Parts: sequence; structure tokens; C-alpha cells
Amino acid sequence: MSLRSWRRRLRLFKAIELMGGGLDVTRTAMALGYGSTSAFVYAFRCDMGCAPQAYMRGRRAGAGP
Repeated sequence: MSLRSWRRRLRLFKAIELMGGGLDVTRTAMALGYGSTSAFVYAFRCDMGCAPQAYMRGRRAGAGP
């Protein structure tokens, strides 16, 4: 894995942490230094296979009571 890929993956895992804590997608993107929300969503979708909101919905559904 290249350094660039590693850094992007690290940022995405931090994004999951921030969104899990209640931060919305736009604020998460800005907090992580993305130039726009769409750039963040694109990077997230490329690595994780779905949009950030869909990923978080899936995590919440899988967590159970």
C-alpha cells in the first residue's frame, strides 16, 4: 500500500469515528481537510463501497439494541 493510499484510508477511518460521534458529512469532510463534501464522498465511496450516510446507516442497523 502506498503512503497516499494509507493516508486516505486513515482519514476515512477518522471520518467514521467523527460521524459515529454525531458529526454530519459536510463538517466531517471539512474537519479532515477535504476541499469539498463531494470530494470526501467520492473518496469514501471508492474505498468503502458506499456513500458515508449509507455506511453509517448500515453500522447502526448492524449494532442492534
